[in-house]
Amino acid sequence: MRFRTPRPALAGYALAAVLFVVHVLGVGGWDLQITLSKLAAPLLSGVLAWTGWRAWAAARDAGQEAAGRHLFLTGCAWSAMALSTVIQLVHLLAAGDRSFPSASPLVVLLDLLVPAFLIPALLTTPVRTPWSASRLRLGLDMATVMTAGAVFVYCFLAGPGTSARSILTTVAPLAGLFAIARLWISGVAGISRRAMGWAMTAAITQLAIGLLQPVLAGTGYPHLVLAAEQIFIVAVIAANVAHIRRATHGEPVREPSVRRPASLLPYVAVAAVDLLLVGMLSRDDLDRGAWAVLSGAILLTGLVVARQVAGVHDNGRMALRVDAGMTALQVAIDREHVLSDLGTALLRTTEAAEVHRLAAEASATLLAGQPGARTSIVIAGPEAEYWTVVQTSGADAADLLGVELPGSAVPSALLARLTAGDVVAAAGWSALGVTGLESYPDRPILILPLLSGERFFGLMIVAAGQELPDELVKALHTLRTQVSLALGSVALTAELTMQAMHDMLTGLGNRALLRERLTGALARSRRTGRPAGVLLLDLNGFKPVNDTHGHDVGDTLLTVIADRLRTCVRTEDTVARLSGDEFAVVTEDLHDKIDAVLIAERIIAALNEPVIIGGHELRTPASIGIALSRPGDSPDDVLRYADSAMYAAKRAGDGRFHLYGVFPQLRN
Repeated sequence: MRFRTPRPALAGYALAAVLFVVHVLGVGGWDLQITLSKLAAPLLSGVLAWTGWRAWAAARDAGQEAAGRHLFLTGCAWSAMALSTVIQLVHLLAAGDRSFPSASPLVVLLDLLVPAFLIPALLTTPVRTPWSASRLRLGLDMATVMTAGAVFVYCFLAGPGTSARSILTTVAPLAGLFAIARLWISGVAGISRRAMGWAMTAAITQLAIGLLQPVLAGTGYPHLVLAAEQIFIVAVIAANVAHIRRATHGEPVREPSVRRPASLLPYVAVAAVDLLLVGMLSRDDLDRGAWAVLSGAILLTGLVVARQVAGVHDNGRMALRVDAGMTALQVAIDREHVLSDLGTALLRTTEAAEVHRLAAEASATLLAGQPGARTSIVIAGPEAEYWTVVQTSGADAADLLGVELPGSAVPSALLARLTAGDVVAAAGWSALGVTGLESYPDRPILILPLLSGERFFGLMIVAAGQELPDELVKALHTLRTQVSLALGSVALTAELTMQAMHDMLTGLGNRALLRERLTGALARSRRTGRPAGVLLLDLNGFKPVNDTHGHDVGDTLLTVIADRLRTCVRTEDTVARLSGDEFAVVTEDLHDKIDAVLIAERIIAALNEPVIIGGHELRTPASIGIALSRPGDSPDDVLRYADSAMYAAKRAGDGRFHLYGVFPQLRN
């Protein structure tokens, strides 16, 4: 939702703008000017207090505790100001008091409370850098600046009737401006820099008011001070609105550049007071000894200040180095976290495609911040007809996904290096002699082969707009190792699964795979209501083939029979070899028993055809038992029914089938 400036703030802007114009023009003379100012002041200071407390409530609701403490104190300051203006309005209406500033003790007390709340608010402002977070140091610096400012104000601006209140209200904005500047440079946390900018404007304006007020008092332009107060009001309202926007709409805060906050102003203040002391003492006659002592004191002060300034510069340089080191350390830790999380995810992965996806995502995270960085996972190999991009991430990644490059376009020398496991870095593909990629502009690339042992799984290719830092290249090497090991694990798992679930001679499923597929088929049958079927078949005459022609011929015959069985079944059916000459077929989603019968007829016809091996014509007709599942049947039940039906078919003769539970339908 778009942020809308609160209506009271808009009203405050409008009223302050009107009063600014009236005060600048000096309409109606001083009595009218001060009357209008005191009449409007409660309204404007009320807007200040309302927006200040609204900002505090928004920060509290957003859980911003540090910002909430700062805004609580500023809200107290604006409330004290609002109460002061109300009292002055009462004095105006009741006694016609148009004094400026008001001499009422209660007003004086409230006016002093305003900087008393604002200075702690500045000290509690949350900051980003630890150097600036030293509240004691910031407080001492503010005290130094305020003391020096008070000395100058007293010496040059104070008259016989000047009060401590006037001096304090003049120098407090100077100290506040110094503190805001330091906080601005170091960077605030949880508070909008826009708000701090408006606060700086308000401090400058209030400082100008304090300096101009005694100067303009005896002239015909005191109304200009009232005009400046409207600028102060607008700046404070704008700061409060910026606080509200930050708390309610999450306005992003720009990260400041790494700099050491300026802290020389306290030393400048000390030097200025020393010079002022020399100037004041030079009015009287001092003997040579007094001047020597004075000169020595000033020299010592200068040396101490110079030493402190040198220390500040040294600390600043050290802070920059520490910041740079901490930043590099944090980047390294983040990379380690990425690689650690990837390793955990790869442990749970059993598919090569998922490994490719995780690798591309991890590489994109590592390459964040590198201009134009892109990662491609490529399926390639010495015998591959094409190099195919199967996964991408990074800049313009979609443009490369699915791209195929003929294997002949890759120089044999480059291919040999990659298959040997060498990581290749180049200025571009053309520099490596690869053709067919002329439509893609050359830029630095890093090619990392994905190998595990003797197995070559492809390539991880990283391209970027500039050379990658060494630390990042090391992280990519680690990523490559993790991905290679994961692909090797996936391949090994697939091989072991294949061995555990398949017959090594024929490539058909074995008894374990048959039971797994049958269990799944029965589960689906319970949901659909359509039966699953098992065809159990036994080869007649296979043993004489083994005895007469040897096991090599028998093994060859079994592979031919396995191939014929594959052509007789549907894609969704499973063919398995259970023992030497016993096979089984699992069918599912049968609409009628005739579906299973048709498969049996195709198998009998295929296996009745002779097989020529080594000049010998061999025949091994099959006997098939068919069983269809019924509600509540287990895999063992269906296999037992099929086994019973198969023996019934064998008793009927070669090349027959029998459907369990149905009157025998035996066909040649």
